[in-house]
Amino acid sequence: MKTQPSTENKTSLFSHGLLILIAVSAYFALALYDVYVSVSFASYLIRNYSTLSGLMKMPWWTATFYSSELGGGVASFLRFSASIIAMYCALLYWRRKDSALPDIKNRIAAALALEAGYFLLFIPSAWLGFVFPTTGGNVWYFDVTPVPEVFFVAGLACFAMVITIPPILFKLRHLVLRGAGKPELLRWSSIAAVAYLFVVFWFNSTMQWTGMLATWGTSMLADPANAAGFASSVFALLLIAISAFSVVLPAIRKTPSPVSLRRVGAVCVAFGGYFAFAFGVYFLAGGYAANRSAWYEMIFPHNPYLWCIIFLFIGLPLVFQRKLTAGIV
Repeated sequence: MKTQPSTENKTSLFSHGLLILIAVSAYFALALYDVYVSVSFASYLIRNYSTLSGLMKMPWWTATFYSSELGGGVASFLRFSASIIAMYCALLYWRRKDSALPDIKNRIAAALALEAGYFLLFIPSAWLGFVFPTTGGNVWYFDVTPVPEVFFVAGLACFAMVITIPPILFKLRHLVLRGAGKPELLRWSSIAAVAYLFVVFWFNSTMQWTGMLATWGTSMLADPANAAGFASSVFALLLIAISAFSVVLPAIRKTPSPVSLRRVGAVCVAFGGYFAFAFGVYFLAGGYAANRSAWYEMIFPHNPYLWCIIFLFIGLPLVFQRKLTAGIV
């Protein structure tokens, strides 16, 4: 007797397992890069401790600086560990589909805990961002880093990530460990995805531009490249995050209405498109060498989110499927 092929195989060039594997591979690549950069920078800080501590002068500020920078290094190792576990789980799921879930449940929970720990280690950076303005900028901190940029980027943005992302990830981890049903897992996975878009990406980018405008004034937006970077980061990313929320709202509400994977794909394409556009702005503007300010540092050289363009390749197959939805069952 012939078996009926699955809807997934009939309507998609890529299986969901393969799309997950592509996304996790990008996450692994970013984590690997972060570890490389962190090891290099930590080595520099340790080797030059005597010189740097002499420039900082005040012991409490030296401790604040080093806890922030080395804490970020430890965070990168937590994320890298999470990415290794996630790669293993994604590979197993790609090969075995749902039958792999009992075997990878504990590993998924461990990866979620490590990713939450990554964000918790932003606490020293948030503290640095809040106390740096009290010094009037009269302590050494990467030469001439403007006070407003440190306050908005290290202070407010990091604080927002610390208080928002870890609780959601720990909640999702708890649900995974206790074997919660699909509706509950889909609900909190959707909440986590929306939180990343709003806080890690949109709010973070908005604080970068807020710090830059507070430092250099709104006249910097007269430059077409700055205006394009500002508009795409502050307004386009917000629209993408709002769109994502509307797409997954049925899952968050646990209503019988299915989540349209075609619309999920459209959000992925828009998200990847933002970074493709931002990289174009970065290079046309002369890069960080010509624009030594927060957004130009964060968008590419400091944290090169080139991996996010992969969302274009995740989203397009979903957009062009004939019929495929993720129902609440």
